[in-house]
Amino acid sequence: MTPDEQELFNRVPPKGDWITNYALMGQLGWEADRYWTVRNSLIDQNKLERGRGRGGRVRRILTQQEQIAEPPAPEMQNAVNEHSLYAPVAAVLENEWKKEKRLEHERCIVHITARQGRRDTGGTWSRPDLVMVTQTVYPLVPGRHFDVITFEVKTSYALDLTAVYEALAHLRAATKAYVMFHIPPDRRGDLEEQLDEICAEARKHGIGVITFETPGDFSSWDELVEPTRKEPDLGRLNEFLTTQLDEGRRQTLLKWFR
Repeated sequence: MTPDEQELFNRVPPKGDWITNYALMGQLGWEADRYWTVRNSLIDQNKLERGRGRGGRVRRILTQQEQIAEPPAPEMQNAVNEHSLYAPVAAVLENEWKKEKRLEHERCIVHITARQGRRDTGGTWSRPDLVMVTQTVYPLVPGRHFDVITFEVKTSYALDLTAVYEALAHLRAATKAYVMFHIPPDRRGDLEEQLDEICAEARKHGIGVITFETPGDFSSWDELVEPTRKEPDLGRLNEFLTTQLDEGRRQTLLKWFR
């Protein structure tokens, strides 16, 4: 690196934290043209990466050795466990979310399907975290309308496109699928760019996206992308309900159709 590149690089936090361009420019005391030329050179060398924010941000691209050597950040050590999100999310689905979707007068089952231990439920990505099963009757439309909606719940530290593809796999046997992300307020700004990418990919595949700050507080839920309803193969749908629901809930479904 040139002396200017080294000087700028040394001002960027060493542990991969973000810093704004204008904070760096102010620390260095450089004119804008000098700063942007040197910063862009470091980006071209894969020393820095750009991020979103007011005026833009940068951070160091850590080597694999640096990532391994780095101990978990305090916020990561105190991160919410995904399994602790299931029960409060299920409670909101059964109450406020169901009402907001105008399902409060319909037949509805919500089940936490993630808690099935090592039982075989159909292979990789076959088991969502939660399932909602509904039967709806519309006054002017003949017949009973059946939906199986799956929910894949993730913490903010699992925010990536993989969650979309997991939800997409569920559509082999469900009518709608969502991914849900717990995004604490203090992490929202850092994750906006990733979240935009996830929403764009979800729209391509008809997957819904919901974020929430507090899992049990519906006022903090935000539906960023609405899912597209699909018609799954009926054999797969039947197998899915057989493997994912317990005996009591399967018997409830049978009563719906009598």
